[in-house]
Amino acid sequence: MLFSDSEGGSISGKGENTLKRVVVAIDGSEVSRGVMDYALHYAAREKDAELLFLHVVDYVEYEKFTVSGYTVEVPPREEEVKAEFEKFVGEEMKRSKIRKPHNMSINIARGVPYVEIVSFAEKKDADMIMIGHRGLGDLERFLLGSVASKVVAHAPCSVYVHRPKGSAKKG
Repeated sequence: MLFSDSEGGSISGKGENTLKRVVVAIDGSEVSRGVMDYALHYAAREKDAELLFLHVVDYVEYEKFTVSGYTVEVPPREEEVKAEFEKFVGEEMKRSKIRKPHNMSINIARGVPYVEIVSFAEKKDADMIMIGHRGLGDLERFLLGSVASKVVAHAPCSVYVHRPKGSAKKG
């Protein structure tokens, strides 16, 4: 099946404008497992697709320490976070029984997730971003917005938003 992006290029199939450099935003959740599964199948089908897995260490992940009445927030060590996500991606590859893509990397950034995802995609000249959709409550969505919707609004390229079946709000 062949789909077209807004500029008329092919998204899948045998067109010469297939999306080759793909940023895959992961956060360790079950939703991001679904995104990884889709990305791995996409890379297996496209053969020469490059998967750039990206985890953004958000400020809420910082550890708080209090010493002499002063509280400091310390980010987790990048080596530890990278090892954790290498394991996470490896487990998903084993589970999905897909061989490791020829061109794949695991990247760690720190900051506001949507800002870092968009910035990383710009720096890497990505053709597509894959990201998961999380069901936020109405109040949380109103106050914060979702990372996925902000990425869609600011992305320099096409965005695939993975929404697990049955996750749409009913009512």
